[in-house]
Amino acid sequence: MPSTLKCTNCGGDLEFTPHLQQWKCEWCDKVHTKEDLEGFTPEAKEALGDTVQVEERREVTDEGVTVTYKCSYCGAEVITTEETAQTFCCYCQRPVTILSQVSGEFKPAVVLPFRLIKEDALTQFKNFLQGKRFLPDAYCGEKNIEKLSGIYVPFWLYDATMHFDFAGEGDIVTSSIQGDFKVIRTDTFQVLRKGSFRAENIPVDASIKIPDDIMDSIEPYKYEDLKPFATPYLSGFMAQRFDVSKDDCFPRANARMEGSADIQIDATLGRYSTVRRHKSTKNAQHVQARYALLPVWMLYSTFEGEDYIFAMNGQTGKMLGNLPMDKAKMIKFGLLVFLLSGAGSALLGFALRALGFI
Repeated sequence: MPSTLKCTNCGGDLEFTPHLQQWKCEWCDKVHTKEDLEGFTPEAKEALGDTVQVEERREVTDEGVTVTYKCSYCGAEVITTEETAQTFCCYCQRPVTILSQVSGEFKPAVVLPFRLIKEDALTQFKNFLQGKRFLPDAYCGEKNIEKLSGIYVPFWLYDATMHFDFAGEGDIVTSSIQGDFKVIRTDTFQVLRKGSFRAENIPVDASIKIPDDIMDSIEPYKYEDLKPFATPYLSGFMAQRFDVSKDDCFPRANARMEGSADIQIDATLGRYSTVRRHKSTKNAQHVQARYALLPVWMLYSTFEGEDYIFAMNGQTGKMLGNLPMDKAKMIKFGLLVFLLSGAGSALLGFALRALGFI
């Protein structure tokens, strides 16, 4: 069931505006607050959303399952992947929310709204590219850069109490001068550490297609800005639903919490020159997971058959990505350096001979 959010004044499409944290009509510029949309109740969404019940047409391809819907505004076919929750009609560019992908088991508990508008994201991205001399010209072109898209990426946020129990031996080494001798003394102590801490909002991205390391690298998010999920927050952006369950994602969250436990233990062992670990157990209890959508500005590109992903935190602007390199530019630069270094060596030799040093 595709849906678009409509203006209460003129019936135009509404888009969430990050710097206002409100909804603005693209036709009459009326700004809608959360209160204007009546708390995003199901009744309000039905009244405000232009929703048309259509049959989904699914097709299995080599790249996965595609789903075809009909745009409720212009009637064109909207083709998406089965994980897509929010997209745009390629003909009229109206935002389309696939309600079946954000309801039932796929309904997020919370959403973190975008803070960066596209203009800000583009400016920061262009600054990021400056000085990188080996980037392909096509990658730096406006046509490619304009593909930077705001996407709500699915995450599981875990809360848990982590208990840890550590036992080992630690050495304290001291030295002193006794007469003509330097005496080194090693005292060995039993080391015991036991405790617990509460971990909250440990994020793990729940999309198979998005690299985990890139999502990890653009953290942290400010989770105090989390909002109860409502589909109007998606307007103006794309969104994906999860395709990795919370159980399958938990090992990564658990590894992060165990790493935090190790940091807390290690912080108390500074007085020992060496530590021998005999036992170290860590156990997460009272685990809870919330399904969340977090904001990311993302650019997918393909160069010489390889895929490249750039990502920017849609709230803080922290960014990272694997960028392509033009091999032809690298070869030309290497040849230039070689020729210049050769010419420099020749000039140096000529000068030394002229001065009689060689």
